[in-house]
Amino acid sequence: MTVESANDDVDFSSVSTTAPAQFSVTARGAFPSEEDAHRLATVVGELVRVLSRKFDLSRLDGVTVAEDYAQALAELDRGYESSHTLTPSEGAVVGVAMTPSVLRDDVLKCHIVFNARYLWPLKDTSDPTALQLPLHIVAHECAHVEVTGKFEAAIPGLLLRSRFTNLWERARSDVIFACWDEYAVTLLCAGIGADPTESYEETLITNMGIVRQEANEAIKAYRLHSDLDQVYREVYRTYANLLKYASYYLGNLAGRDTELSVRPNFEATLAGHWFEEYFHRLDNACKAIMAQYGMWQDLSLFEVVADIADDMVAEGGIIMRREGGQLYIDIPFTAETMP
Repeated sequence: MTVESANDDVDFSSVSTTAPAQFSVTARGAFPSEEDAHRLATVVGELVRVLSRKFDLSRLDGVTVAEDYAQALAELDRGYESSHTLTPSEGAVVGVAMTPSVLRDDVLKCHIVFNARYLWPLKDTSDPTALQLPLHIVAHECAHVEVTGKFEAAIPGLLLRSRFTNLWERARSDVIFACWDEYAVTLLCAGIGADPTESYEETLITNMGIVRQEANEAIKAYRLHSDLDQVYREVYRTYANLLKYASYYLGNLAGRDTELSVRPNFEATLAGHWFEEYFHRLDNACKAIMAQYGMWQDLSLFEVVADIADDMVAEGGIIMRREGGQLYIDIPFTAETMP
């Protein structure tokens, strides 16, 4: 199978490949047979090689195609000690693949882990329609390799090697990379394989309707357990997830050169919503980062994304103050956040 045959609008044939001359593609888990495992791994490897004409995959460490996806993530050799166990996405976005950063001889690389069940259609090239979703999934993860590599080349030594002095710094870093990565990746892979616009829009609209209540419930629970670190992490993560879903949506629209005006359902939902201002601020912030793609000198453009998250959390009822080198968290009593 070629990308061209599955997606006629894309032609990479005249561009050199960027993936390493040799990279491992491992199939693991309860495949129907060894032959099936080998066949799927081979096809995925060939597709990744072709996509390396579109994306810079020079930092690719390898690929795992796993029937036991959750176990494969948990057991991935990341090249450094971490207390954080990789787990599949749950809830609004079902985990179909992940591209964690890893260290190999102190060099940052990326290892793609696919949930094999979503790639099975790649074994049969007779139905181009069935190929569209797995093709987009593979392209999306390949784009993650490029985006991570561009950041590491421009601002080396931060990814995986940053040391945070408090939970606020960690929360800001997490939201920056979650939002920027998904904006850039969805922009870069737009037009390859399936069109995820409807899915991204549905997820975003759904979360716009529930995120404030989820955050309020976390604050209500805090009134009983009194753990400031816990409530701050929970509330920040809730609003950060909404920004991440918006980043998927915005990046995909930008990659398809699609204006918001042609998405009337979302435009009507956004109008007058408390998230409207933040959505447009995020759009502007991500566009500014992309305008300097790969040429960043520092984190100043990225910090704007975290500032947006800070403002959302503050409006949601958790105020972070910095005084004399110390951090203070204020959670005012409001009717919406009382048990």
